[in-house]
Amino acid sequence: MGTFTKDIKSMEDLLVHGLQDMYYAEQQIIKSLPKMIEKATNRDLVAGLKGHLEETNKQVERLQNVFEKLGKEPSGTHCPAIDGIIKEADEIAGEIEDKAVLDAALVAAAQAVEHYEIGMAR
Repeated sequence: MGTFTKDIKSMEDLLVHGLQDMYYAEQQIIKSLPKMIEKATNRDLVAGLKGHLEETNKQVERLQNVFEKLGKEPSGTHCPAIDGIIKEADEIAGEIEDKAVLDAALVAAAQAVEHYEIGMAR
C-alpha cells in the first residue's frame, strides 16, 4: 500500500500506515545489522553497529507500545525503500575485499539506514 492510496481514508489510517511502515523498516534493520556487525573489522564500527542494534530493538518496543495504545496489533507494511537500501548495502559489502574500504562502505550503509529512519519520523 503506497502512502497515497484509497485504503487511507482518515488521519488515523494515515497514522497507522506510517507506524506500520516504521515497524517493517525497524524489523528489516534488526535482521540486517548482525550481518553488518559480522563483516565489520574496526572495533569502533562494531561497537557503533551493536549500539544501533540495541537502539533499534528499543524503537520496536516503543512502536509496539504505540500500537497497543491505539488498540492495534503491531504489524508492518512492506516498504520497498528500506529493502532497497539494505539490498544495496549487502551487494556492495559483498564485493569489497579491502577491510578499510569495507568498513567505510558499512559506515555509508549505516548512514543511509539512519537517514531513512530520520525521514520516517516525519
